[in-house]
Amino acid sequence: RPHRGSINATLLNDRPIKKKTNDQPRRQSAGAIDKQTELKMAGDEGFYEVAVQPMRDFAKDSMHLVKKCTKPDRKEFTQIAKATGVGFAIMGFIGFFVKLVHIPINNILVGN
Repeated sequence: RPHRGSINATLLNDRPIKKKTNDQPRRQSAGAIDKQTELKMAGDEGFYEVAVQPMRDFAKDSMHLVKKCTKPDRKEFTQIAKATGVGFAIMGFIGFFVKLVHIPINNILVGN
């Protein structure tokens, strides 16, 4: 098969081959932004983009969360309350024993 740029390829295809020149600008996809444009846009950010838009997004996400949340039934509530109470009790005993061990060691080191 002949190379596209050769004369034979032009004769076989019956249509002239367009040569790309450097004069034609390169096309970018719709989402592509070059670095220079991106830097210009970063400098043009106003109060809305910096302060108002994040607060709106946060409020929208918060409302979505509140709408998705459901009130726990009695069984689920008692299970959560028991787990929380056990956690408080364990942390209290740990604090009590740390303080119980700390007092004699402190008296030995300080020498009251």
